[in-house]
Amino acid sequence: MMTLIARNTLIGGCVLLCSWPLFASSFNQQDDDEVRLRLRNELRRADKPSAGSGRDIYAWVQGAALEYNSSYYQNRVGVDLGDYYVYKLGARNNWSSRWYLNGTDSFNRYTAALKFKLSEQLYIKAGRMVTDSAYTGGKDLLIINSSSQRTVPTLSDAVLMQYRINEELDIYAMYRHGIYTYPDVAEGVHKTGPLNPETYRHDTLRPQYVAALAWQRQCDNAGLAVSWQEDVAAQVMTKAARCIPLAGDGQAVIKPEFMAFYARLNGTSAGYDGPDNAWVMSGQLSYIVPRGRLSFGVGKTGNKPNGLSGIDTDLGYPFDLSIDRNHSDMWSVQLGGTLNLPGDTFVGIAPILTHGYEDTRHRVTINGLSTNLLFGYQPQSGLFKGAKALLVLNKAREHRNGSAFGDRLDYYDIKMNLQYDFMLK
Repeated sequence: MMTLIARNTLIGGCVLLCSWPLFASSFNQQDDDEVRLRLRNELRRADKPSAGSGRDIYAWVQGAALEYNSSYYQNRVGVDLGDYYVYKLGARNNWSSRWYLNGTDSFNRYTAALKFKLSEQLYIKAGRMVTDSAYTGGKDLLIINSSSQRTVPTLSDAVLMQYRINEELDIYAMYRHGIYTYPDVAEGVHKTGPLNPETYRHDTLRPQYVAALAWQRQCDNAGLAVSWQEDVAAQVMTKAARCIPLAGDGQAVIKPEFMAFYARLNGTSAGYDGPDNAWVMSGQLSYIVPRGRLSFGVGKTGNKPNGLSGIDTDLGYPFDLSIDRNHSDMWSVQLGGTLNLPGDTFVGIAPILTHGYEDTRHRVTINGLSTNLLFGYQPQSGLFKGAKALLVLNKAREHRNGSAFGDRLDYYDIKMNLQYDFMLK
C-alpha cells in the first residue's frame, strides 16, 4: 500500500553543524543505541477572545530534544534518557504564551527510565518516560498516551508493563504517580491527583492505574483502555481505524475511524461544581488517493466537567486551531481535503461548524464557523528526509448571545512548526 503522509505530524526544521556524524532521520525512527537530536522551531500568534484576559497570544520558541535509547545489556536491562529544552525567541510580558513557555521564560524537562526485558514477550519500564504518541510514533496507547502539540512531549513518572501477545497485539498496564502535560509548564512534572482549587497545584498524590490493549496491522488499528484514579475519575476509551482498498493496487483507500470516551468523576472531583460525568464520540471517513485525501468528520460531546477535575474531553477527529469542540452537548462537523503537490508539499483546507452550549444549564448557545488553511512540506528522501514543515492559518467566528465574553467572538490564529530530526551515529 502506498506511503501516506501523516498530516497531523507534518513539522519541519533546519540544519545543524556539529562534530558528530549526522544522518537525517524519519519522524518515528529511533533505533537502540543511537542518539536522536530533534530541532523544533514553533511560532504561534493568535487572538482568542474566549480565553478572556489571555486572548492575545504570542510565542516564538526554539526547542532541542536529545534522546538516547540503549539496547538491552545482556538482553536484560537498558536505559532511556532524554532532555528537552525550550528557548524563548519571542514573547510579550502582557500577553499569553499559550503554554509554549513558562510564562515568558525558557525551560527544560528531562526523562530517565530503566527498562527490563524479562522475556521475548514481557517488558517493564520504570522511571520518567515519554507518553506522547504523536511525538514518538508507534502504537497509540489510549489513556496512557496523550498528544501535547507542543515543543515538549507529555511525560509520566510511572511503571509501564508491556506483554506482547504477537507482532500485532500488545497488552499494557501502567501505575502512574507523576505527569506533565503542556498546561503544566509552570508546575512541571507533578503528582497525579486532583487540582487544589486554592493553590492551583496538585498537592495530593492519587496514583492512576491503567490497562490497555493495542492492535495494529499496517494501516488498520484498534485500542481499548480503562483506568481508575481515586478522587479523580474512572475512564474508558476505545478507538479503531480500518483501511479498505478500492482496487487491487491499493492506490485508492477508504478509511473509516471511530473514537469513544467516557469518564465518571469520583471523590474530590465529583464534589466540584458541575456534572460528575463526561463523554465524547467522534468518527471520520476519508477517501485517500496518491493525489491527496478528502475527509468528513463528526463529533459529539456530552457534559463538560469542571476544569479542576483534569478530565480532558478535547478528543476526536474534527480539528480546529481556534474554536473549541468540547463544550457541553456540542456537535462539530468538518469537511476537509488536502492536495499533494510536486516537491513533497501539500495544501489543505478544513472548514468546521460547531453547535453547543457554554455550560450544562444551556444558558448560552454557541454557534461557530471556522476555516483552517494548511501548507506543508515533508521530503520522503534525500538530504532533507527527516524535515517537516507545517503552516496553519485560521479564521473563525462564534455567536454566543448573552455570553460574558461577548455576543460575537472573532478569532484568528497562525501556527508554524519547523522540525528536523537527526541520528547521531
